[in-house]
Amino acid sequence: MITEPGLDSAGCRLLYRVRLHAQQNRRAYPLSLDCDKRGVGSAVEGGYLVRLHDDPHFVTMTEKGNAFLDRLLRCE
Repeated sequence: MITEPGLDSAGCRLLYRVRLHAQQNRRAYPLSLDCDKRGVGSAVEGGYLVRLHDDPHFVTMTEKGNAFLDRLLRCE
């Protein structure tokens, strides 16, 4: 698996789940699972995800996160 500096495999899996949730539900992803909490730190610090200001238990993808996930899914 291709990883960027600061983004671990849990963060990569979280990016995929956030995008899938956004495509299916058209809303922010709720951080409810323990595996989400392991990956969210590196993803937010790296600029791939952003927490919502009114509720930090929800995250959305940034442009950087979308671009990285596109490259990852194309295996670049």
